[in-house]
Amino acid sequence: MVIKFPDSDYLDTGQSFASARLSSEQASNAPNIKRMSISLSADVAAMLTFLAESQGISQNEALRKAIATEAYLLQERQQGTKVLLQRPDKEIREVLFR
Repeated sequence: MVIKFPDSDYLDTGQSFASARLSSEQASNAPNIKRMSISLSADVAAMLTFLAESQGISQNEALRKAIATEAYLLQERQQGTKVLLQRPDKEIREVLFR
């Protein structure tokens, strides 16, 4: 499956692309929304809590953003793109994925 991401040099994982904020009732009635139940280990649940709290968003929204980011990075890596991070001291490091 190929996901079409907006053409730009950066990924915006905000509401405009990854999702929209919907009430539970709206989500259950929306034709393009799939409700799911997941089981997470304590470590992964703690990471999700950290992501949500540090960004001031719900855990659902944090999970949607994480999935959008992972899909984008995977698609880029499949095309041969390297993922690099530049530290505040200007050191550049390549992110290696398992």
